Amino acid sequence: MESNIWAVIPARGGSTGVKRKNIKELNGKPLIAYTIDSLHKSDSFEKVIVTSDCEDILSVSKKYGADIFLRDNPKESDNITMTDVPTISCLENFDKEIPDFAFMVQCTAPFIKAETFKKACTRLLENPESTVFAAEEAHYFLWKKSDNNDEDSSWETINHPFNSRVGRQFKKEMQVHETGAFYGFKASNFIKAGHRFFNDAYPIIIEGNESIDIDTNDDWNFADYTSKNME
Repeated sequence: MESNIWAVIPARGGSTGVKRKNIKELNGKPLIAYTIDSLHKSDSFEKVIVTSDCEDILSVSKKYGADIFLRDNPKESDNITMTDVPTISCLENFDKEIPDFAFMVQCTAPFIKAETFKKACTRLLENPESTVFAAEEAHYFLWKKSDNNDEDSSWETINHPFNSRVGRQFKKEMQVHETGAFYGFKASNFIKAGHRFFNDAYPIIIEGNESIDIDTNDDWNFADYTSKNME
């Protein structure tokens, strides 16, 4: 990759669903190390940086080859603040200059392949004013209430016809849902907008185990089982 691209992994210490999950060992390896390793293996990023309020997370991350950035604003690590905020803070303060492009990457999706990160970087460079994001093809028939203010309201369809039913393979248009695993953008555009979406957007389709995201203990147990069976 010719352009200067950084990957920033926001990883706060106060995880609640699974305590200390970012450095908890998943099949003998710290969770965050899976993402760091995959980003390095993609050979697409000039820097892989972990930003955190937790010294333990930073210590483990450095052991696996990541650059580290210690947050000094506690508001960046609370339960309310979007990860965009500490990612922007890291981009603005890590070095004298910001990179051309940046990725905000969640370490809670440990099975994203290096090839997927490489594909995402290529797509971003082809569409430099846009956002690329991890997505999975949607296979659900979605419904919503016709009137949210009426407790007894009937329901209506969102992404499929009401009065006919066809197999998912016959859908007329592809639909995806955003997984949250990663987002890529021109760094200056991201900082100016203060948010991950600001122009056109392009999904990078992930498949199979790549879609596993860890938020609860059940998620963790499934990821641990998956990891052991991938060997």
